[in-house]
This record gives sequence, C-alpha cells and structure tokens, in this order.
Amino acid sequence: MSSCLGIFIEPNFIKYAKISKDHDVLRVESFGIKFYDKLGEAINQIVSDTYSFKTPISINLSEESYEYFYMFTLLNKGDLKKAIHTEFESFCVEKGINKTSVESRYALVNDIEDKEKVKVIDVYATKTSISNQEEPFLEYKLSTIAPISISISNIANLKQKENVLIVNMENETTVTTITDQKIYQVNKIPNGALEILEEIRLKENSYSKAYEICKNSTIYTMEGQELQEETNEYLDNIMPTLYKIVTEVKDIIENNTIKIEKIYLTGTLSVINNID
Repeated sequence: MSSCLGIFIEPNFIKYAKISKDHDVLRVESFGIKFYDKLGEAINQIVSDTYSFKTPISINLSEESYEYFYMFTLLNKGDLKKAIHTEFESFCVEKGINKTSVESRYALVNDIEDKEKVKVIDVYATKTSISNQEEPFLEYKLSTIAPISISISNIANLKQKENVLIVNMENETTVTTITDQKIYQVNKIPNGALEILEEIRLKENSYSKAYEICKNSTIYTMEGQELQEETNEYLDNIMPTLYKIVTEVKDIIENNTIKIEKIYLTGTLSVINNID
C-alpha cells in the first residue's frame, strides 16, 4: 500500500490530506486545515500528526505565471520542443525576464480555432520562489511541486467532449477551462479568499474565526434578502468580493470560444453556504 501527503500552502493557512492507495482503492487517512504564524512549525506539526516522516509529499506551486504559444501540428516532436524553447526565450527577452532565473514547464492541447496548430500552455515561476517553497521540506520527502490550476482537474469527473470551468477560490481565484478532458486555458482573478478573510480578521483578530464565519455564512436567494441582511453582519465583507469574482467569470465565459457546459466551484470560499 502506497501513500502520499498533499499540502496546499497559502499565506496564513495550510490545507492537507493524506491519501493511501491499495491496488485501485483510494482512501483518505486524514485531512484538515491549519492556520499558522510560522510556516515551518505548522508543516512539522502536520507531518508529525499524519506520521508522514518518510511519506512522499506533494505541494502546490505558488507565484506561477502562464503564457501561451501556438505551433504548427506538422512539426515533429524534436522540432516542436526546440520551437517552444525558442518562443519562451523570445518571450523572456520581450518581458525583460532573465531566463536562467525561472523554471518552466508546458502542456499541449489542440487549438480549437485552428486545427493546424497546437496550443502551448507554458507555466513558469522563479527559481527563488521554488527554492523558498522547498526549504521547509528539506528534512522530508518532497516529491512533487505542481500548479494547482493544472492539477485541480483531477478532482472532477470529466467526460469526453465536455467543456467545463473549475473556479478555484483561494487567496486569489484561478479559472481553469477544460475541453475534452484537457486543460485549455488558465485565467487568474486577483480577488479571492484573502480579501474576505483579512476584512473579517480585522474585526475578530483571528484568521481561524474568519474562516469559521465564512463556513457559517449563507447566501440567500432574492426572496430571502431581508433575512440575509438581518442575520449576518459579515456579508458586507463577503459579498463585494464574490460579485467581483462572478463578474470576471461571466466575462471569461462570454469571451470564451468554447461553450461552457458545467462549472465546478472549489477552494476556500466554496465553504460559504449556497454560494452556487
């Protein structure tokens, strides 16, 4: 039986889950969320609580950016790889980025608008930010650092020929467009849980309390608007950010060349009741 500890790190809090696999059966052994002042101490506590001292650990890539290139499908594998590297080098020169200071990886998907081209999704982050993420895990078995907006597609039961959005509302919001079970686009929205948690924390002096308040908050329908205003004093801190996210998601859908059939909501803000 193999196991893995997944850790999602944001400023001020960590989400974690330890998963074991016995043949084709997956089992969640433990999971939780921990708010912290000192990251290293919080990670040590999670590893100890889940007894994961020698367990492979997977964490999220942070501060990553996305760039898109288009290549002709007629290129062979070797020429395609060279062309992608050349295109990324040109992009770095154009943006004033020192290519030796960043790490990049890419994924390929067929371009919907031009069948003769392939779309290259290039994900990159500075080596400094990656090194900073690795540092608290030097004593442990860190095996994977993955961008959540790419790996998050694994949570959904995606069907062939289906077009979906995954709206992941963490400290900032990412919107992942998936077509035919493949990542097609990642959009970042600067608004997210950080705004809401910080505003409530200023009132309650605790991120933990702010999170619990979000969990206990309910968004009512128009018929329940009067009740909503009377029963939750924190909705003034919650609703403006949610409206900004909704507006941005609508724009992404309207400007998308793909007809979206389904939307998944996930992330910290998905704990708000009736948010869908």
